[in-house]
Amino acid sequence: MSAVKTIRQQIIMLLNDAEMTALELSQSLGIQEKEVYDHLPHVYRSAVARGHRLRIRPSECLKCGFVFKDRNRFTPPGRCPRCKGTYLQKPAFKIFQSK
Repeated sequence: MSAVKTIRQQIIMLLNDAEMTALELSQSLGIQEKEVYDHLPHVYRSAVARGHRLRIRPSECLKCGFVFKDRNRFTPPGRCPRCKGTYLQKPAFKIFQSK
């Protein structure tokens, strides 16, 4: 009999296998996207504690190409600071083993 995995353990498993956005994680797990963003800081700490890294592919404005590379939050930005556009690519997450 296998143990039931928590949502955070399932997120870690999925992010070990592939780069995913919060929307893709929410669809895979059957939870709301907002709930995924609540779990990500804890997933980050768990990954670091295990000697892994959580890489974040930053959001990008699809109108002017601005990349939010200095953003430290897991949630997506609301609009682009350069062109004020709201058509943004959401950040994606992936767990890597540190070398």
